[in-house]
Amino acid sequence: MGSHGENGFATLAVEVPCCGVGTSLDVLDYDWPCGFARFEIAIWNPERDWFGEEELAAIGDALGHPVRQVRAHI
Repeated sequence: MGSHGENGFATLAVEVPCCGVGTSLDVLDYDWPCGFARFEIAIWNPERDWFGEEELAAIGDALGHPVRQVRAHI
């Protein structure tokens, strides 16, 4: 979204980083917060609140890459 927005959305065509498939930004189903990922760490029925900023930073430091938390109700 960021790189397309810088150009005024001249095109909506995009290759999604999660699987490398070509698609269009207007056909994606956004449900906030959302993200594209090459892998996931799934925690089922955590029985706790969201991770705090310090916890997310510690996880990101351990992985060597920033992380985003996306919760889903399945």
